[in-house]
Amino acid sequence: MKRRLKIFAYTLLITTLITGCVKDSDPPYNPAGPYANGAFISNEGTFGQANASVSFYDFAGDSVRNSIFATVNKRPLGQLLQSVYYTNGKIYMMLNLSDTVVVANTDYFKEAGTISGLSSPRFMASYNGKGYITQWGENGVVKVVDLSSNNVLRTIKVGMGPEQAIYAGGNILVCNGGAYDHDSTVSVIDPVTDKVIQTVVVGDNPKEMVVDRNNNIWVLCYGYIKYDGSFNIILETPSKLVKLSGDTYQNVGEYLISATQHPQHIDISKDKSVVYFGGGFGYAGIYAMDVASLVIPATPLIDGSKFFYGFNVNPANGEIFALDATDFTTPGILRRYSAQGSLIKQYTAGVAPNGVLFR
Repeated sequence: MKRRLKIFAYTLLITTLITGCVKDSDPPYNPAGPYANGAFISNEGTFGQANASVSFYDFAGDSVRNSIFATVNKRPLGQLLQSVYYTNGKIYMMLNLSDTVVVANTDYFKEAGTISGLSSPRFMASYNGKGYITQWGENGVVKVVDLSSNNVLRTIKVGMGPEQAIYAGGNILVCNGGAYDHDSTVSVIDPVTDKVIQTVVVGDNPKEMVVDRNNNIWVLCYGYIKYDGSFNIILETPSKLVKLSGDTYQNVGEYLISATQHPQHIDISKDKSVVYFGGGFGYAGIYAMDVASLVIPATPLIDGSKFFYGFNVNPANGEIFALDATDFTTPGILRRYSAQGSLIKQYTAGVAPNGVLFR
């Protein structure tokens, strides 16, 4: 999916997601400037066109400003914005088809550098001044980057098609999402030695993770779908939520979502007691599950008639920002919902919005 996976409207290739604000271990930063109080929306853009962009939702003005990178820096951002990541006053924009990460100062969004030497970058986490960038190139690796110089320090081999990475329990965890094939593992990287110290078996093609109030880690596993030459499904495995112990990272629970429906995104409530999942091609609505109930809900919290391309939860007030990519060539839609699932308002975003990063 998000984004070099199947996209039937244009081509097989398009990139997958995400993404919201992932906490890291780096020091806090006191924001200033016009982008200090709001949320950044990553707009993937159209496959094969350099129209990826970033929008900004202003909390105070309850409004969206589009194409802020191009407006400030007088140049296009690049091709296929897979995800955005924030740490210590800078935002990192993973450009999947441009094979680069563009860096900007988040206060004024002035360009602050480029990370090159990458191949299909996807997501990022950080620890102690180092960035950990997942990429599909080189058969699935993590590139370790010195964030003071933007130089690649080393390469860590993980599983196939690594997707989201997070810092949790003192280590970097990486979902090995399978890319065009199949994987079913999460790699655990020691950020001191930059070596894989553990490989955890979860469900098929894990995509994203969140940490709950008990420090347990919930992994959204998309499932594996195999097609023949005519795009007929010849093999399909179920989507699942898998719970990992926050202490040992061991698999301590699996919960079947669907045998035939495949959500791609996950986030957590303000108090970290409710897991939300949904979004992706062919998966309607956004569902909410209390981490104590351990029962997959039968009905969605948010609109079971809409197919959201991505969503994220505002950690300040619990509102849910859901994204509609429309036709991947024209401006998409941001819909803002209450924590109870009621539509508050909608806004025009950029082309193919896929994730929201909250300051």
